[in-house]
Amino acid sequence: MKVLQVLAQSAGGIGRHVAALVAGLDGEKDLEFEIAADPTIRMEMPRAPRPVVIPPGLRRHRPAINHLERLIRESEATLVHAHGLRAAVDAGVAARRVGRPLIFTAHNVIHPMIAGRLKAPVLGQSERLALRLATRVIAPSEEIKRHLVARRPAAAPKITTIYLGAGSAPVPQRAPDDVRRELAVGARRVGATVARLAPQKALHVLLDAWRRIPGQPVLAVVGEGPLEASLKSMARDMGVAERVRWVGWQADPASYVAAADVFCLSSVWEAVALAAQEAVALGTPVVTTDAGGMRELIEDRVTGRLVRVGDAAALAAAIDEVLSDPQAGERYAAAARARLDERFSHRGMLDRVAALYREVAHA
Repeated sequence: MKVLQVLAQSAGGIGRHVAALVAGLDGEKDLEFEIAADPTIRMEMPRAPRPVVIPPGLRRHRPAINHLERLIRESEATLVHAHGLRAAVDAGVAARRVGRPLIFTAHNVIHPMIAGRLKAPVLGQSERLALRLATRVIAPSEEIKRHLVARRPAAAPKITTIYLGAGSAPVPQRAPDDVRRELAVGARRVGATVARLAPQKALHVLLDAWRRIPGQPVLAVVGEGPLEASLKSMARDMGVAERVRWVGWQADPASYVAAADVFCLSSVWEAVALAAQEAVALGTPVVTTDAGGMRELIEDRVTGRLVRVGDAAALAAAIDEVLSDPQAGERYAAAARARLDERFSHRGMLDRVAALYREVAHA
């Protein structure tokens, strides 16, 4: 059985998940994989991707659909697995032309605070279309499943929740002392976030929180994106520029997370962020907003700190608690690791996805 994985440009969790999925299942029993991805993707893949450009907007998708149709035929794919909404719509139309089933993993949902209040209703129609085109749908959290069922109730029977476990802890390539020297933090405490610099991640809220935290801790921001210039300007205006290190996209974000005393997320929406799962696996305590499915991993004051979305004061207080009380941070990290092992087993995720492939292929 050959599975064609399709994804648009991704610098974050979607790319890491596809790489892990292919690495874990390629060649297992009857499974074989091909990957179709945007040529600018920076994630290292187990197989060289076939380039396909899936436009970010609502127009000029016909060339991508035609290209995907050719790839499905040429690769002799048994089924197509699309990741993300844009890939799901284009791959779904192409797969229907060829008579192949489509599995759609909904890594994100259409959220007005992310897509914009004017675009969200239009993109919501694309979400309904993707649900209609898909043979089966994977929701990476119960929160996403509820959203999708509300969007298209008729699709409920074909939506399955499968947590996209991050797997074993990533191996940092650098020692924490080396990273701290690079960041020039001295004896100060360090926070880290790994995030695309885009509206979904609400990094302006994290900067606002950071200026409220006493003791002059340093924040390492790992990532790049369209808001970089405005966020740096905001940091200067808030008076925290000296305490923020913008390290850009990194092939080895684990080194920064492992060197940090706390991992922070300020997002307005997440599934169950793979970056947070990796922080847990590395033993770094997590403070996050109660966004999307994050409470399925982080329970406030049990496996970390969970605060209201957009509440910079509460986020600052929670981060300060972890930085000021390392023993509490260690307790949170240990409890979070136990939950990660229980709910977000990487092997369990691979087995469930493989079973879904076989179910769909043999239906």
